[in-house]
Amino acid sequence: MDNFNILVWYLISGLFVILIIATLGAILSRKLNFKYSYLGALSAILYVILAYLICKIADLKTAVIINCLLALFDSTIGFLLSIKFKSNRDYTREQSIKMIGFKTSIGVVLFTLVFTFAGYGITSF
Repeated sequence: MDNFNILVWYLISGLFVILIIATLGAILSRKLNFKYSYLGALSAILYVILAYLICKIADLKTAVIINCLLALFDSTIGFLLSIKFKSNRDYTREQSIKMIGFKTSIGVVLFTLVFTFAGYGITSF
């Protein structure tokens, strides 16, 4: 596989992992009674691993673009899925729906950038 196809594979894999975290995480947080927000650690791990793998075959800019696209997906579709599957949150459904928007997406992108740079930093070891 050439690098472009590998990068597309990383993007699709990232989308799939986010879907799994959002849906299964929401269901499990409700059934096992833990806060859904704790699953943010799984997202952070995803962004670090993807940045590391991407930076091994491409540059930091490519890792930032792919991870930021994933962050936008996570902050919209992932958030909606967590609401749909009634995740254990500190907010009502209505409050959660109001949170979906530009500010939340920017926050998730900034969160993602931190872990993207961490993944890039690991490539130097």
